[in-house]
Amino acid sequence: MLVSPSKVSTKRVDSSAKIGGTVVFGTGPRINVLERSELVSNEMEIMVSNLETMRKKAAKQHALLKAQLEEIDVRVDHIQKSSETFHQEVIVSGWDNIAQRIPAEIWIRYMNEWVKITDSKIGKLRLRTSTLNTQYSKLKGQIKMKAELSESLRPVDFEKIKIENNECLAVIDKKLQQLAELKKMTGDANLTLSIHKKALMEQNIYLTGIINDVKSKQKQTVSLNKETEVIQVQANNLEVKLEDIRKLRMDYEVPDIMDYVYVKAEVTDLKNSVKLLQNRLRILQIALSSQHKKMNIMTMDA
Repeated sequence: MLVSPSKVSTKRVDSSAKIGGTVVFGTGPRINVLERSELVSNEMEIMVSNLETMRKKAAKQHALLKAQLEEIDVRVDHIQKSSETFHQEVIVSGWDNIAQRIPAEIWIRYMNEWVKITDSKIGKLRLRTSTLNTQYSKLKGQIKMKAELSESLRPVDFEKIKIENNECLAVIDKKLQQLAELKKMTGDANLTLSIHKKALMEQNIYLTGIINDVKSKQKQTVSLNKETEVIQVQANNLEVKLEDIRKLRMDYEVPDIMDYVYVKAEVTDLKNSVKLLQNRLRILQIALSSQHKKMNIMTMDA
């Protein structure tokens, strides 16, 4: 009402409202403050529920769009990688400089391999999808079972769950203590393992040095054997010459004394050289045997 009515008009309005349900100025029946507050609270609850519904719907739509964007990013990345691989393996590596073209066998082989890889990935995705569907059905059944159980819950059940939770917490604390002890033992074991690894590396380095020494000694022994063979051949030739000289001496009555002295001195020098090389060969063989013994002892210790 635009103007506050007088007592007479108010009585007239009340009577008209009781009789016809309308007033003179076209308004409805009068509503008191409590009814208005109740209507406003109901309207607010409806608006809040609608807002929550729209918010949940928007969250679901946002999650769906985010998942679609992530899927598109994955697809784009996969397409780029496939394009780069195709360009590298078919266009660049498969180009025939003589024929000035890409052979069809390379393209067919690449496509066959790509189809095989795609089939294996599709199989994995199908297996993953079936696993997720199975897990979803199990979770759905568990939720349904929990909903059915929640309808028949009593305060005693909550107390029972509380006691079980306390027992589980005690078990968890005990397991955490055991885990801390195991971590400590693992740290000690890792420290000991690192020490042994370091010692083993040192032993390997020492063993490698000994093996290299043995190889060098073997090479020296081979070279000395070759030198000995050469010297032995020379000694044999000199012995043959010496025999020829002896025959000549026996044939002739008056040999030349100085030639004999020179030949005798040369033979003596050669014999001394042979003895010296034999001594050196004996020393190297002794050293080689000692190195073999050390190597066998180290392998037995390791």
